[in-house]
Amino acid sequence: MSSGTVATNQGTGTNQSLRVRGLVTLVAGIAIVAAVVFGITAGAGAIWHKVTAAATAPTASSAAPVVPPSSSAVPVKLEINPPPLGGVKGSDGLIHDAFVPATFTMTVGTTYDVTMYNYDTQSHSWMAPSLNVSAVAPAGSATSPSITHFTIKPTKAGTIQWFCALPCDKWAMAHNGFMRGFVTVKA
Repeated sequence: MSSGTVATNQGTGTNQSLRVRGLVTLVAGIAIVAAVVFGITAGAGAIWHKVTAAATAPTASSAAPVVPPSSSAVPVKLEINPPPLGGVKGSDGLIHDAFVPATFTMTVGTTYDVTMYNYDTQSHSWMAPSLNVSAVAPAGSATSPSITHFTIKPTKAGTIQWFCALPCDKWAMAHNGFMRGFVTVKA
């Protein structure tokens, strides 16, 4: 190096700085996406859904309060992943997330008081836009299900598909009788 040539690190600092900034931007982007996903999952009821009734979780000391049905309403019980299996066996031989029952019948003009018991450790929803229902069942457990209550009063006859809109078991979400099903409304 006596001939006047000087070794420099020119450009390396700039490239390193760009790499660091890119990495910081990537990490920040991942953090933002995670925050949004967590916010949507944790606040799904507030962000995505209009629940027409109260959702409560049972306490260790007592059963959860459920709004009593009106004297003329027909009670409907929906269970999500009920014991003892914690789901329903599919045609593939595996246990999958499921609403029980997945298919049922209602009558036009009759009021139904629906109570959902969620035995799963993640939230699920019961969506039927043509019935004006969009309800979220918060996470519960096999021994302490969350309880969500809503009412339905069908106004026209037909076969209506309902579905769970919160991502869960992909197989179950694609098959009727699991995270989707039908309500037959008779005149």
